[in-house]
Amino acid sequence: MSSVTLRESFRTIGKEYGYDEVDAEFAAFRELKIKWQRSRGKAEFKVSDYFKGSDKEIIDGVARTLFSRITGEHQEPSEWSIPDDFVKRNQATYLRRSKNLTRTPKGDIRDLTDSCRRLQEMGLITMDDELHISWTREPNIRRVGYCSVLMKVIAISSVFDNESIPEFVLDYVVYHEFIHLMTGYKPFGRKHGPEFKAEERKYPEQKEADAWLKRLCLYL
Repeated sequence: MSSVTLRESFRTIGKEYGYDEVDAEFAAFRELKIKWQRSRGKAEFKVSDYFKGSDKEIIDGVARTLFSRITGEHQEPSEWSIPDDFVKRNQATYLRRSKNLTRTPKGDIRDLTDSCRRLQEMGLITMDDELHISWTREPNIRRVGYCSVLMKVIAISSVFDNESIPEFVLDYVVYHEFIHLMTGYKPFGRKHGPEFKAEERKYPEQKEADAWLKRLCLYL
């Protein structure tokens, strides 16, 4: 989809919600996000270029979702479900823009694929061939793990790439991020809601792992 078609789509949907002046263009954000500015009857959007190549129905759905939130209707139309080829088209670009990732599960001491294997053996996760799991270059402590559900990328802080923290703590952090994949993309809902917490409690050593993280002042 070109910027012209994107603009046309947003303008058409905008008129349904009372916006006569609408502009929209693609922008190269690292994450899949949309920025907007609005005033009376006028709105401007910068849309993540990860949406390039999407069908018109998806772009219309995105536009309708945004305008519904702007106007206070808070709809979540189902028609902008993520297309099957989204990861294939965008994951490499996402990884290239993620400057703090090593882009490999192999650390100096630990390998994240070992954590995945242990979690699989416990029956907690199922591996996905499209998943990319990586260490961070810098040892993040304020955010020791994060997951891009749409890009199928999990990043784990290299602070855990050492022998002083037990493997079960690392495995818990990896599992926490896998739960985001399992519970799906939630652009507006609670990321750590009841469904998420219920899955988290399935980890056998959750309390012990949480205690370790708290003691080390590390945060999920």
